[in-house]
Amino acid sequence: MFAGLFGKYRAVVISVAMFIILDAGVLVLNFYISSQLAEDATNVNLAGRQRMLSQKTAKSLFEYQRQLEIGASTEAVYRELNNAVNLFEKTLNAFDKGGETTSASGQSMHLNSADTAAARKAIGDSQQIWGSIHIEFERLFSSEPGVVTHDQALKALIPMVAQNNNKLLKLMNDLTNELERIARDKSNTLRMIQAAAITLAILNFFLILFHFLGQLRRSDAVAEEARQETQEILKTVREGLFLLDEKMVIGTQYSGSVKDIFGDKDYSGMSFRELLKSVVVESDMKTVEEYIKLLLNSQVKENLIGSLNPLSDLEVSLPTASGGYEVKHLSFRFNRAIENGEIRHILVTVLDITELVSLRQDLEKANQNTGLQIGALKELLHVDRDSMEAFLKEADASLVAVNDILKERVTSSYDYLDKINSTYRIIHRIKGDASALNVPNIVSAAHDFEEQLSRLREKDQLQGGDFLPLTLALNDLFRLLTDTRDILSVFHRSQTPVVQQLRSEPSLDHAMINRLASRIAEDQGKEVSVVVDDKLFPSIALEHRKMVQDAVLQLVRNAVVHGIEIPAVRVSGGKSAAGAVTVALKAEESGIRVCVHDDGQGIDLDRVRERALERGMYSAEQLEAMQPNRIVSLIFEPGFSTLDTADEHGGRGVGMDIVKANIQQIRGRIRVSNRPGRHCEISFLLPHPAREHSESMTTHKEEAV
Repeated sequence: MFAGLFGKYRAVVISVAMFIILDAGVLVLNFYISSQLAEDATNVNLAGRQRMLSQKTAKSLFEYQRQLEIGASTEAVYRELNNAVNLFEKTLNAFDKGGETTSASGQSMHLNSADTAAARKAIGDSQQIWGSIHIEFERLFSSEPGVVTHDQALKALIPMVAQNNNKLLKLMNDLTNELERIARDKSNTLRMIQAAAITLAILNFFLILFHFLGQLRRSDAVAEEARQETQEILKTVREGLFLLDEKMVIGTQYSGSVKDIFGDKDYSGMSFRELLKSVVVESDMKTVEEYIKLLLNSQVKENLIGSLNPLSDLEVSLPTASGGYEVKHLSFRFNRAIENGEIRHILVTVLDITELVSLRQDLEKANQNTGLQIGALKELLHVDRDSMEAFLKEADASLVAVNDILKERVTSSYDYLDKINSTYRIIHRIKGDASALNVPNIVSAAHDFEEQLSRLREKDQLQGGDFLPLTLALNDLFRLLTDTRDILSVFHRSQTPVVQQLRSEPSLDHAMINRLASRIAEDQGKEVSVVVDDKLFPSIALEHRKMVQDAVLQLVRNAVVHGIEIPAVRVSGGKSAAGAVTVALKAEESGIRVCVHDDGQGIDLDRVRERALERGMYSAEQLEAMQPNRIVSLIFEPGFSTLDTADEHGGRGVGMDIVKANIQQIRGRIRVSNRPGRHCEISFLLPHPAREHSESMTTHKEEAV
């Protein structure tokens, strides 16, 4: 039975067997040559990179010499030169003998040695030229600028690189061309194999057709079925596909995704310009048309102009079915459709890469967060452990308080504003403490939180839903504190415990005060020195010490930001270039006075009036009628600042409000002594516990002499 069947269908069995063998052979060869082509493409890219590195080495060397001559910083150009030389040397040796090198993506890869005569010649000649140059570079990198060896190496390198730069470029270009030729030969071989396989497949088809002529009657049905399948493919494929003719008119067949991307309409016979008119400006449209003309020109190689594609990543706003607009990122790809050796059409593939762009942005954000964590770790290495742990503990408690404030149910606008101001004080205190400890990631997060609070404070009508974004920012701050605490614990766990020295008496944190003042001065281009006299600090009640420390930090910040001038202004006014801030605790009959004095520009009363008028706090007539001490007291109002723009160090109008609120809480009194252009002293009295005070704040104005 099987023998009869085999005899009956012998031609079919043999044809199918030949077809399977042919397909298997073609697949194996195709896989093998394709893998070699991928390797050759990498080699071509690396050879092209060698051309670039030869030029980059020369440029960096000459720039390094110039920077040395003019006395400028050479760190960046020296690092660039070192990297270029090492990468060129490593890749050239890999081309010569095979070995490891670094890919374009920065990953290590193995590179086989070049084996053709032309490639070996280019590499050998390059090694002869590069060898002596590299020896001098090693001498250069092994010594510091100013050392005789370093200067001799640099002096020798300049003429050597200048003389051989073009030679190395030509040799690397020859190597690139040879590697491209090898890749083309392999590609031609693959095409020949594929062509031969197709030819054999066609012959096999005719053999089958010869034995089964009866199947010709069903050929029309088969063709119709194939056409329907093509339509189904075009309907279901996610990419937008269509053909452009030489007049840049869309063909009759296009995928269903074209309508999903650009809208539900008939695009058959529409010009490409008409399709893009709503998403591409005229100048860019002309560039697109010029690019397509290049693709239609058979004299131009398609692979050489692929990087010129002006629509590889296009952000567009497209109408939606609901009548709105949706922002998408589209990528257009253009390929030639060649028939009989002639370019008949341009195949356009439109990809919706919106999700890809979003993922890329998320990755960049994740990398940025990683960078912040590394930066935070570097800063934490220099922070006192006890101070940092105390800060984290208090900041965590403060955020819990903020969370409780945000959860409070209020209805009136005044209550909403009070909620904002209360939150503002707490967040600003956290930012101030973090700034004093130099923990930039927490400072940045708190600053962003304050930005949101500022926007809420400027709104006329507040609702509960307006505070929802604050809960997300609060969660970020909680998470940041947790991450910082984890980093701190890991770091200190790896260190050998030491016995902490016992402090004889409590005092203000001098290091934190000086660090805060120096950091602000550096950011603002100022010079400042801080002197602290806190011998009376142990006399302050234990429960008030943290408040005093916070108040002093804020007043020092205020003195450096608002009081101390830049060195040029100070010198022109007959002062020393460096400003002086003095923190002193003085004993008085009714308590202890904490004073923060600076020899800066003092408080400009006209500027205070101007800002109060701009904020609508009072009318011009009311401000003119106010006494100087009342004008000065305005700096303690919530949200009031004389700065035009807010930054990390000031301009929110929160710091002095915090000082006022804390001092009022312990029934203390504030005094301001001000001499415009010469100095300003803000002090507050801590009353003795046994004495009651009815006044919460008084101000004093000292007229200029």
